Amino acid sequence: MRVITGAKRGMKLLSPAQDSPIRPTADRTKESVFNLIHDGIDGVFLDLFAGSGQMGIEALSRGAKKAVFCDNEKAATDLIRANLKKTGFTNFTVFYGDYRKYLKTTSEKFDVIFIDPPYDRGLTQRALAVIGEKDSCLNAGGTVIVECKYVETLPEEEGRLILTDRRKYGIASVLIYKSKEDMQ
Repeated sequence: MRVITGAKRGMKLLSPAQDSPIRPTADRTKESVFNLIHDGIDGVFLDLFAGSGQMGIEALSRGAKKAVFCDNEKAATDLIRANLKKTGFTNFTVFYGDYRKYLKTTSEKFDVIFIDPPYDRGLTQRALAVIGEKDSCLNAGGTVIVECKYVETLPEEEGRLILTDRRKYGIASVLIYKSKEDMQ
């Protein structure tokens, strides 16, 4: 794992242990995600189900104002903190706990929310439902990006969110959701 571009371009990040359930996003997919949202990366980035933290770190490297990392695995939050220490970034928050609790209790508003939960557990749709609620934590003009197994079926609409783009990369799909209000 490495940072692709920006202030920390080329920096190698610590990888999860071989037997770890953490599944880092492939470099090709990571680069594609950031190419899709290049204009919206200067705000606040939420790396939900953060795993190694590489997506939020990439956002910080590319100029995000702040990144928030959320994961309910202690090994993951330890790895995220180690990777953040290695990069030297200070504009971040790491939340150890359940994504629903975080999303429902945070007062933070995000410009980009990246969702990449463990595959085949139904977590993606449940996270979209919480984010798609009327008083969401998504800023006006914000983007929700989902990485999921390409065979997973997700809704065209979820609450106030609407699917605007879908791309396939190997065994993964990347879906882009925007607020319906932003599409009018």
